[in-house]
Amino acid sequence: MNEIKINELTWIDVIDPDKKDIEHLSKKYAFDKITLKELLSPTLRPKVEHFDDYLFMVLRFPIYDPKEKSTNSIELDFLITKNTLITIRYESIKPLEEFWKTCQTQGQKLNSPALLMHCILEELTNFSLRQIDHITKKINHLEKGMFKVRRAKQEDELVKKISLIRMDILNFRRTIQPQESILESLKIRGVEFFGKKLKPYFTDIIGDHMRIWNLLENHKETIESLQETNDSLLTNKANRIMTVLTMFAVVVFPLTLLAAIFGMNTKYLPFVGTSNDFWIILSIMMIGTMFMLIMFRGKKWL
Repeated sequence: MNEIKINELTWIDVIDPDKKDIEHLSKKYAFDKITLKELLSPTLRPKVEHFDDYLFMVLRFPIYDPKEKSTNSIELDFLITKNTLITIRYESIKPLEEFWKTCQTQGQKLNSPALLMHCILEELTNFSLRQIDHITKKINHLEKGMFKVRRAKQEDELVKKISLIRMDILNFRRTIQPQESILESLKIRGVEFFGKKLKPYFTDIIGDHMRIWNLLENHKETIESLQETNDSLLTNKANRIMTVLTMFAVVVFPLTLLAAIFGMNTKYLPFVGTSNDFWIILSIMMIGTMFMLIMFRGKKWL
């Protein structure tokens, strides 16, 4: 449990709280026992609750894991009183830690826990936007390489990249989407708790959320379109291969049949036993092959 003073405000940051941390908060603040009990383990869904002396809010934020190449949902809880902000987290949150260091070294011109919460959410929003920028770069790179001449191995890699980007966007959206109604509730509860003067700050939080959501929607539509385009290219390539193989089979089948006929062990076969019989039969095969190729060409199958 870490604590810093910002003017008349107190910011307490609790990492992976245990029973001692809960007992300390229970003695120092008039928090409800049910609320404190919820802090012992992560909550599955975001929410905001308004009590007489404090606000309790649970939010989840997307954090990209470069090892797993996917976006994970990380929880951040807020306990907000008139002059204290308590953040509770269960693992490292890089943008929050960076902002904590900034407050320690440079200080902030803040006079309300609501403003401090706004600054924290703004930092987390900016961090989310930077992660979306990485998704944008991946999509742009993917789009440039899609129409280049590709080998089978490159096609497999492209399909894998598309799947990873889609999973990344899906995890991002799944984390962000449920919080729209929560932030709307925060706007109402926050105004009731802190007064109408801070209403623009709560509205700004909703605006940042919608900005992220709109970017994700745009990326979702883009990657789906790219996947459909890639599937069409693969289908067309497969159709071309099947066309070539089918024509090859059509050309070879009569030749095979002709060779089988002349290979029959009968008393009489045309041309067999005459002078240059091999070349006569081979010429018949070549003429038949040329005839079929000319016919395919005329029908524009080749």
